[in-house]
Amino acid sequence: MTVIAGVDVGNATTEVAFLDGDRLLGVDRVPTRGRKGSPDSLRAAAALVRRLERRLGCRVAQARVAPLRAVDTMTLAIPAVPPATGRLRLVAAGVATPGGAGAWAGVPLWLDRPLPPAWESRHDGPPAGSPAVAVVPAGFGYARAAERLRALLAAGVPVGAVLTGGDEGVLIFNRLSAPVPVIDQVDLAAVVGCDLVAVEVRPPGDPLILLADPVALAAAFSLPTGEAGDAAVLCRTLVDFSNAVVGRAAPDRPGPGAEPSPRCDHRPGDDGGPWVGTAQERLTLRSACALVPGWPVGAVRTLGAGDGPVEVDDLFALDLAEVADTATARRGRLGSAALVASLRRMTDGADHAAMLADLLGLPVHGVLSEPAAARLGTLTTPGARPDAVVVDLGAGTVDVIAPDGEVVAAGAGDLLTTAVAETLRVPRAAADWVKRGPCLRVDGGQRFEAEDGSRGFLDRPAPAAATGMLAAAGPAGLLPFDREHSPAEWRAIRLRLKEAVFAANLRRALRTLGGPLPQMLLVGGPAGDDELLGVLLRSLPGDVPVGRASVGGTLEGPPAGHRYAAAVGLGLSAPPEAAQ
Repeated sequence: MTVIAGVDVGNATTEVAFLDGDRLLGVDRVPTRGRKGSPDSLRAAAALVRRLERRLGCRVAQARVAPLRAVDTMTLAIPAVPPATGRLRLVAAGVATPGGAGAWAGVPLWLDRPLPPAWESRHDGPPAGSPAVAVVPAGFGYARAAERLRALLAAGVPVGAVLTGGDEGVLIFNRLSAPVPVIDQVDLAAVVGCDLVAVEVRPPGDPLILLADPVALAAAFSLPTGEAGDAAVLCRTLVDFSNAVVGRAAPDRPGPGAEPSPRCDHRPGDDGGPWVGTAQERLTLRSACALVPGWPVGAVRTLGAGDGPVEVDDLFALDLAEVADTATARRGRLGSAALVASLRRMTDGADHAAMLADLLGLPVHGVLSEPAAARLGTLTTPGARPDAVVVDLGAGTVDVIAPDGEVVAAGAGDLLTTAVAETLRVPRAAADWVKRGPCLRVDGGQRFEAEDGSRGFLDRPAPAAATGMLAAAGPAGLLPFDREHSPAEWRAIRLRLKEAVFAANLRRALRTLGGPLPQMLLVGGPAGDDELLGVLLRSLPGDVPVGRASVGGTLEGPPAGHRYAAAVGLGLSAPPEAAQ
């Protein structure tokens, strides 16, 4: 028996396959240690070979490894730039714990300051001051604030809404003598400089009325005709929120998002913002989000962000706000960041086969490239056609390999993880599990609601802290992760994110590659996502047969599934003397 080890050192995982001729003996994998091609990564690969030897009870005669070229994939989250709204300021929206309900517009009345003369009581009637919105600074105390508010209301001061910097909105509302809406957790610094503030609280799930109506808001703030468009822009951002606070800055204080003075020599990125460059033009990163999916792979050559411009081999960008619109998700339920994956393929010039041979103490050959090895391994799938197109889905790239060409596109599993983490505001470690498939909502104890609306019982009681939360299968059982979305809503968003990352990226890679698509086989870690196959089927022409590979299925021994394509292909590759 002559055992050949195919060693695939990837950017995220290192995989090894043992073969004896056309017999697949076994496979194993570990996370890649350090940078791909580094001494640490090769030492980890050698240790993995020895571990598989011990597990299978055999000795390797020789190993084969492809020339290693590291891929640096950088994923950035770029916060949204607020739209230009003139003097209007969006102070708060979608606060989790408001009190009461109603809409009101008035002058800010700070409770930690003396009452202005306009609101002082008169002997012959109530105060003559304008309608007021009370502002409670953080640390003022809910009991003290409620006492002061009750006194103002009893004195006839027209207080119609309350803003507080702390999280005591419900406590204050419950102690008032009138049903005045209260919004807490407000950034009160944004209220400073506002001469009018509009507040609206609606029942949970009900849309805003005053603050989502540009005509009504313009009338409440007495905006001149020239500023009516600012109200329309702001109101569009408040669709689907149930509570919000909007301020009108004094005439000498323009609100955030005001347009800067035009400069004829201004170029994207001159203000420090991120930008991308192609061979023909330079444009802002956010504006590129809508264009990149339609560009060929490699069109973007420069990324300007942080310390300066960086040359890249490819770049892919995703706008979460656009994903929310196409998934018909409620506004405010997704982040509005632009996510960017950029690709740089780098080689250190080292002889990786010789380095691995020294570590293993046996002959190591490098005959095939990584794409060629992945294709050879994938074609061991039952039913695979010789002219099939192989799609290797990784953490950082989507590799599309045809019989006569290949394309490597930036943006894959890591980009999806970042998108889920940004959307749900959860750590990346949790997002890596949440992104994989269906979830359920824990209704309490052992009851749950599934994404299709069906209800059932868990095998064991869920932790009390998970009640009312969405939960997905995690490394140690159910992993609670969100309270804001319904199961069906999160399913729609999750599938749309997968379409925006994988399907959009695959389409541009296929356009770049060109040629017919007689058959498509998926390999790599993300190929194990049971939802992804359906997402890709819906986004590609209906007559293209797409399937998940079963690597090693036509060989003797147990198949390796959707992973290990390159490792198996390397093990099957002909030795150097046979290739000659």
